[in-house]
Amino acid sequence: MNKIIFIAGGGTGGHLFPALAIGDALTNKGFSIIYIGSKFGIEKKQFKKNNLIYYLLNIKGIQRNLSIKSIVSNMIFPIRFAVSYLFSIIIIKKHNPVAIIGTGGYASALPLIAGLHFKIPLMIQEQNSIPGMITKIMKNRVGKIFLGYEYSKSIFKNKNSIYTGNPLRTDLIILNKEDCKRNLEFSNNKKLILVIGGSQGAKPINSYIKNNIHFFNNNDIQLLWQVGSSNYDSFNKNIKSKNIRIKKFINNMSEAYSAADLVISRAGALALSELTMFNKAMILIPFPNAANDHQNINAKYLHQRNACVIINQNNLKKGDLQESILDLIKHNNKIKNLEKNSKLLSMPNATKTITKQIIHSIK
Repeated sequence: MNKIIFIAGGGTGGHLFPALAIGDALTNKGFSIIYIGSKFGIEKKQFKKNNLIYYLLNIKGIQRNLSIKSIVSNMIFPIRFAVSYLFSIIIIKKHNPVAIIGTGGYASALPLIAGLHFKIPLMIQEQNSIPGMITKIMKNRVGKIFLGYEYSKSIFKNKNSIYTGNPLRTDLIILNKEDCKRNLEFSNNKKLILVIGGSQGAKPINSYIKNNIHFFNNNDIQLLWQVGSSNYDSFNKNIKSKNIRIKKFINNMSEAYSAADLVISRAGALALSELTMFNKAMILIPFPNAANDHQNINAKYLHQRNACVIINQNNLKKGDLQESILDLIKHNNKIKNLEKNSKLLSMPNATKTITKQIIHSIK
């Protein structure tokens, strides 16, 4: 039997990392994985860096701003779509995969749509509580949909959707907190807050913390702060404190998560899945412009289960973030309660469950 599987998705880490996690698990089961992504997404570097077999489509999403560059990009979108669709058909014919799995983003749409013309099992892994456009379009055309959030079951109500949780990177391991703090040159006698806003940082959060850095210094709070590459030089030059470590990008997330007593984060689906795996107490600041308001809904799912604190981005200037931080670090029982409830939402076997379902579907 041919044992090639296509895994298509990318654009952002939220779509790419689940693809890589599923691919690793299927590789360990003896399958050959061919990844399909976009020339415009972060997968271009990741695929090459990890020596993976891949194809990149000349496709990008509809641009929502009004710049000349965006208008031109939107005008040529139909051409890009048609060319990428035909290319998807060509590579399906060439490799004859036994399954095509989409993990989101425009790069996942074309192989899935092209796969409809062949009798190939099609599957989707949907990370968010509110399904993305590709999942909505293809929901009745694919064999299975693996849901990252239980909430999504109420939206689909179809038999082919399965609540599995989100697949996570295999390199994520819970480590000893004290050892990790020492390795990162932090004190074990002070609270450590990890601030993350995605791989590129989050500008409103970063700017607010920068403008209120005195709060953290005055309260002797330690910060491990991922600011993104565009902010690093100016932040690192202007902020000097023994309690603060500023990073462009954190490569060893296992160490960072394990060391943290509290995490300030956006509410992307994959970040929340990782944080619950590490049983973290969280303050979430959902990105207000996320499609279908999915970050706010992701965060509310946790908040309703007493697993996080939510701060509205518009309320940062009111001091809500400082107030929440002080409340938590002064009442360790509140942090412990968030950690306990976070652990209850963890789905550590998601990748294993999805892999089993995929293999079963192609037999």
